[in-house]
This record gives sequence, structure tokens and C-alpha cells, in this order.
Amino acid sequence: MDSVIVDARGELCPKPLIMAKKAINDEKIVNEFILLIDNETSKENVERFLKDNKVVFQTTKKDECFSIYILKSGEKLSGKVDEYCDLPKEKKPSSGHVVCIKSDKMGIGDDDLGAILIKGFINTLKEVNPLPSKLVFYNSGVKLAVEDSPLADSIRELQDLGVEIMICGTCADFFKIKEKIKTGTISNMYNILETLTSAGKIIVP
Repeated sequence: MDSVIVDARGELCPKPLIMAKKAINDEKIVNEFILLIDNETSKENVERFLKDNKVVFQTTKKDECFSIYILKSGEKLSGKVDEYCDLPKEKKPSSGHVVCIKSDKMGIGDDDLGAILIKGFINTLKEVNPLPSKLVFYNSGVKLAVEDSPLADSIRELQDLGVEIMICGTCADFFKIKEKIKTGTISNMYNILETLTSAGKIIVP
């Protein structure tokens, strides 16, 4: 007999946990069932729930879907599922910290390594919490903000998350790239200085 399929695809925590617990306690499902999940966080939360309740399971992945094969022991579960639901914290820009990107490289030394480091820094920046309130690009750092930059999408994503992007207009003119900048606001030294003097904290990678 084929295993019963419990389809939790498209559902966010705690719904997959609730569906898993309900299926485990359902007497109509005799021996086993397969829980389908397409969300990494929900999958991890369900696995923790099953481990803590000593339920035997095995997880496989195909494309973007996780299949959790769950073997029933006959015992019903009574524990709460809410405590297993790790919801991602809402990312909000901080009120005071500003990140200044003064170069298209990070650190002093090998330029190739510096290019790798600054790329990693900006790509990781969108994962931290709280986010900076502003990103200020000046000197050769403005080159990272051009439309064909490998970091253009990451900078745009930060802007979509509420981070204000400020681009030094004098610097963009100097490198003759102003028309290639599609994200953020072209700013002047007065506004940049006002931003830095009012910042609670300034980070310069």
C-alpha cells in the first residue's frame, strides 16, 4: 500500500507542524505517512519536533521539495508545537548606524582578494539584524552601485528592505558613471556629512 501523503507545501510554520502532529495522532493513518514541505525553516522545525518526541523519520529532497517519511509508533503526541516555530525576525533598519563603502575593494593588500571581500560583505549585510539605516558610497565605492555591477541586485535588495542608499555625486561624476547608477540617491557632500555627523555608529569595512 502506498504511503499517505500529507501535503504542507506552501504552508508556513506552525501549519506544517500542526499537520504533522494531526497525522501522527490520526488513527486512520495506520503505519506511516509522508509529509511534503517546500520551506527550509518549516522542515527544520518539524524535524526538531519529531526528534524531541522520539518519532522515527527520514528526510529526502527533490528539487525544492522536502519529503519527510514518518513512521508511527502508535503513541499519540500531546506536546505544543508553537515552541518549535522559529519565525524569522522582521528586519528593520536601525535608527543610528551607517555603513560607508569607500572603495570597490575591502582592506589593504591584494586587489583580487579585496574585491571578493567587499562582495561578501555587502551580500552578508542584508542578512544581519538590525540593518543599517543608510549605506553611503563614495570614492571608488560608487562603482559597486552601477547597474551592471555584480552587487547591483544586493544593493537594490537592501534598499527594498528600507536601507537608504546614498551615492556621492562628485565621485560618480569623476568616474563618469552617474548615468549607470539606477539604485539609491545621488547625493552631495553636505548631505553625506550631515548623515555621518548624526549617525550613532559608523562602520567602514
